[in-house]
Amino acid sequence: MEKQPKRFCRKRFIGLLILCIDILTSAQIFCQTTGSSSGKKPSWQYVQSLHFKKSKEYFFTDEESIFSVDIEGVEPEDVNVFVNDVPKNVSFVSSKKELFVGPSDNPLDDMRRGTHLEIVFQFTEPGVFHISPIDVRVSGMYNRLNLDTVLVYENPNTVQPQIYLEFEDPAFNAAGKNLSANVGDHVVFMMYIRYAVQILNFSWEIPENSLFDDVKRFPITEGNSRGTQFSPAAIPVAKFDWQPLSEGNFTLPAIHITAITYGNKKVDVKFPEYKVSVSKKKESQYAPEQDGVFGYAFSTPFADPATTDSKQKANVDLTRLLDLHQKERHSFHFLSSAYKERRAAEDEYGISHAEIEISVPGFITVCIATALLIVLTTILLLSRKFREHKKLLVFCVTLTIALAVTSICMWIKVNKSYGLFKGGSINPIPEINVHSSASIPRGNVVQIEKRTNGWLYIRYHETYGWVMESEVLPIK
Repeated sequence: MEKQPKRFCRKRFIGLLILCIDILTSAQIFCQTTGSSSGKKPSWQYVQSLHFKKSKEYFFTDEESIFSVDIEGVEPEDVNVFVNDVPKNVSFVSSKKELFVGPSDNPLDDMRRGTHLEIVFQFTEPGVFHISPIDVRVSGMYNRLNLDTVLVYENPNTVQPQIYLEFEDPAFNAAGKNLSANVGDHVVFMMYIRYAVQILNFSWEIPENSLFDDVKRFPITEGNSRGTQFSPAAIPVAKFDWQPLSEGNFTLPAIHITAITYGNKKVDVKFPEYKVSVSKKKESQYAPEQDGVFGYAFSTPFADPATTDSKQKANVDLTRLLDLHQKERHSFHFLSSAYKERRAAEDEYGISHAEIEISVPGFITVCIATALLIVLTTILLLSRKFREHKKLLVFCVTLTIALAVTSICMWIKVNKSYGLFKGGSINPIPEINVHSSASIPRGNVVQIEKRTNGWLYIRYHETYGWVMESEVLPIK
């Protein structure tokens, strides 16, 4: 009879032990299914520190481009994604969320788990794009996650290879497609190609009464493939020296290239057409060393004072010009001599005259006058005897409208950004290794239209492109 209580206690102990094991096992399973052993939600600060990253190095037009982010400690069913307005030439394709499990950075945890988000866009035009932040609701908390700013390239599978020329003489680079040269001049230029993996054929035509030579050839002309790995850089092909020996209108010698594209297509690459007007050089500029009809082509030029002066004019003092532009901008034009001083400096340096700077004090004065006229016109309209001042009222209304339009035009001008360019080539896209034949002379005023990641998109008359921010001195 005494042993029964002991047996009964032993059975109760075993039952309680089984119950505890069952509770612990259930708790472990619950923690695994909720994705967090602690059961805590991710903090708002943690989620805000995340951003969508681009899935690969290069994005191209007309193909799906993926941005992704991993949010630890939260299950996919607790995450909702909302895409806001997208820029022009960008379309939202789809979004996807899925569970991820991977090694943990914390030595106390064996594994980490959470939600992997993907947002898919498609770009129809190349360029730099900044997409608005994505609204993400995590466990009931709203957050806005930024996306990487991306540079989108033309799709290499469809775009045709392109040839670029860069002349040794900066004056040719700034002249566009219409060049001017003298008989006997050496027109030296480098030829580059983009969006090609291999060159199969390489030849050219030489105009009559001229000399043409390929000074240097680069490895791509040897017929070997560069591989299918995309590169936005312009690849050097060859360096040429063309020397016209008679007057007239010519085109730059056409170079024929057959290339293989990234899409594995064989194409004939179009060579850009440059028109060259060749004039006769003064005989006094040469000391003939050889006889013959084209003897001057092989002669040594005398030192030309005009050439020496032009080299001196190239040393433009940008600090002085910037001070004169800013002095002109912050003065009344009819009271200051800054405009005349600036034009005199431009003549001294041999650069083209920039437009007159907008007067900031003049703009403020026009705004104040407009405000006073609006007040005066309002008083006249509210006056009981406004009919007696009808002529004055008409005059005030007319003058107010004119000044208001003037102030709006001046405000638009004041809010545009301008700067002095240090001179050199400009790029079609904000990339250091991209080649371009376009350039702007040193000391000229350029309009700054866009800014992104240390690059400026500038315009000078009909020439425009990207330059590093350090190459432009802003006029403030």
